[in-house]
Amino acid sequence: MKNFKNYFAGIAIVAMLFASCSKDETSGEPKVGDEMATISLGAVLNDFIKNQDALKQSIPECSDDAPMYARVVLTHELGEEDVIVPIKFDGTTYFTDYDEDLAIPIPDGETTTAVSLTDFWVYAEEPDEMTMPIWMAPKEGSDYENFVNDALPINFDLRAGSKKYVDVEVLCFDDREVNLYGYQFFDLVPVPLIKFCLFGNFCPSEDGRHYVAGYTVSVWEGSDASGDLLYTEVSNAVVEDEITGDYYADPLCFWLPDTAETDTYYFQITLNNTDEYNSEDAGEVILSGPITDEEIRMFYSDEDDSTMDYYHFNYGCGNDNPPPFDDPRKEAKRYKACLKNLGDANAVGFAYLKLEGNTLTATTAATELTAGDVPQHIHENASCDDYGNPIWTLDYTGGVWPEADAMGNMFYTRTFTLTNAEVNAANLDDRTAVLHEADFTPVACGEFEEY
Repeated sequence: MKNFKNYFAGIAIVAMLFASCSKDETSGEPKVGDEMATISLGAVLNDFIKNQDALKQSIPECSDDAPMYARVVLTHELGEEDVIVPIKFDGTTYFTDYDEDLAIPIPDGETTTAVSLTDFWVYAEEPDEMTMPIWMAPKEGSDYENFVNDALPINFDLRAGSKKYVDVEVLCFDDREVNLYGYQFFDLVPVPLIKFCLFGNFCPSEDGRHYVAGYTVSVWEGSDASGDLLYTEVSNAVVEDEITGDYYADPLCFWLPDTAETDTYYFQITLNNTDEYNSEDAGEVILSGPITDEEIRMFYSDEDDSTMDYYHFNYGCGNDNPPPFDDPRKEAKRYKACLKNLGDANAVGFAYLKLEGNTLTATTAATELTAGDVPQHIHENASCDDYGNPIWTLDYTGGVWPEADAMGNMFYTRTFTLTNAEVNAANLDDRTAVLHEADFTPVACGEFEEY
């Protein structure tokens, strides 16, 4: 990571669902022509499901509420439409009412335009940020795609001057099973979100050159891969600059649900080959582990909570990656302590320990400290109510303490070689980490737990 920064300022929450239903037209080619065409979408509750009891049991029960509104997201050659429209009923069929935002412009000089319907949700009342749909069209690649004849996206050509009617097969919706429809659950369930970004380097050997890493990430809710799947195999794009010939990639970012409680997310990072390198470890999970929303806030600036650093990992480059992620193929015990302030102090942070054989790696990240020396120790007891005496000094070689910078932020890491007796006596999940001011006044404490 570029800098494992220690920022705990609050994040500006982004949960802008069902916002802005305006046209998004491009300023360049192709140009808008004078011709328009309108679209009407029919919400068809799939008869194949309704009429087969065995399959009906596989999807949620339908609400008794009548459909009244639809949210429609579609793209075309001149932009994207995201619009909420009323639903009408002619005694037989439900269909969307006329809406100006479903009048699609035809590119200048053309008679048709390509359109893709990407999202279709049906509501029993005019939706706001708290309204749940009653029906939903499943997407290709989802668990429910085989329950309809034509899963989203639905692609078609729209002719100038026409009034296109498209049937959209929908299934009854249950928010407990939202991922089975192919949507991310926070697209539908209004919860605050927090952003977390990653960037990686790859080295063919410890003394080899650094390459921009290609990698794939999956994310689960919870402390392991048994929780709800939030993201499935999302890969970064490593691209060659046509002018310089250099390969580059943007950080890979994820929006994660951030409730009032402490939220935990489990990440798996798999190494990919790119056009620039090939690795025998490609396809292997090289980093994994749980991270909380509190830890993610460490990456945000305490001066500007709209800016953040990213988690920067280096694979094969000869140095450990910063916690909380680690190589799952390494046999090691890992411990984490959430450092909370003591007395009138404001200091907060995290302390991490990794015991791999006789090697102990200690990492501390904290903020709201007094600039200067920060004495820190592992203490003998398991509770911050009575942490007892220090038994392990977390300093640099030669008794030099880590220092907080002028902003009160500190990052420390050091690797110790232990004797067998020290390993046997460690009992790290029964210990605490305590930070002190330069005069050894305690300012923060955390209780280690294995993770």
